[in-house]
Amino acid sequence: MVAQLKAGDRLQTVTHEVTNEKMIEFEKCVWDRGRNSHSDINAAKADGIQRTIASGQNQMAFLHELMERNFGDAWVYGGKISVRYIHPVYAGDHLTATGLVTEVAEVDGKSRVTLQLWCENQDGRKTSAGTASAGQPSAARSWIK
Repeated sequence: MVAQLKAGDRLQTVTHEVTNEKMIEFEKCVWDRGRNSHSDINAAKADGIQRTIASGQNQMAFLHELMERNFGDAWVYGGKISVRYIHPVYAGDHLTATGLVTEVAEVDGKSRVTLQLWCENQDGRKTSAGTASAGQPSAARSWIK
């Protein structure tokens, strides 16, 4: 049985290093838009920035992993998320995805958890922030066979 969350609980965090190679591969896998400021230094400089930046989708992947690891099927089947990207992420950054439970309420007869979510870099600077909700955590992981 998985423990029920309550307001004030923090999720187990997820941390990843962002590398230039991973940024390029992520761009190819998610949506291959060709050379751009996320995958090519010359395109970045043409856009007025001095180095490539990770896409917002990259940060969203870390937040999705945070929710999937902490909520299991309760996230995969019925989770909701809304995020804003507030600071660039560069190769060499270490991002930590974090969640804080702000409310637990009954919705349609079931317990639903609402959270504040964010990613922050190795300097403690938030790079994205938002909210998410899901049912109480489930031990079920239907995507793992």
